[in-house]
Amino acid sequence: MAWWEETKRYIQHSGLTDPEQERAPRTVWEFLENAFLHDAVDVLYFWVGLFTYIYFFIVAFLYLGALSSIDTVALKIVYALQEPYLGAVGMYTILKEARKRTQKLTRSRHYGEFFVIGWLALFLVSALCAVFFDAYAFDLLLKLIITISISVGIIYIGGVVHKP
Repeated sequence: MAWWEETKRYIQHSGLTDPEQERAPRTVWEFLENAFLHDAVDVLYFWVGLFTYIYFFIVAFLYLGALSSIDTVALKIVYALQEPYLGAVGMYTILKEARKRTQKLTRSRHYGEFFVIGWLALFLVSALCAVFFDAYAFDLLLKLIITISISVGIIYIGGVVHKP
């Protein structure tokens, strides 16, 4: 359960929305404990997911916009965040595997497979652009795309092969 659902439930049961409603016996500390300790994995998924989406779209924009040959701050940031991105993908996979083992989920609530498909599609499109169009080249950004695409694919295959 996400923290905002816990906040909504707390407000509803505390009598803040209806003065006639009986106050729930929960304290603010119990609310905070539920919101931040029990649902910490969902919060972590949110931030890791946000980071991975933003990073993916920035890389795609820079390469497909033919901006990879221009030395910009955005390009330096993308290069600097390559390893933290792979770390975030690895952390996402570990959290997902831990959740599979502890909760025996049959369906995932978080769909990391979209990242795998997205990176592989970006790899194919970028490689084809580099082969057929002069505006694109086999530069450091395409190398980064290839590296991340293969890494994400390997991480995904490892998660699929090793089912609980």
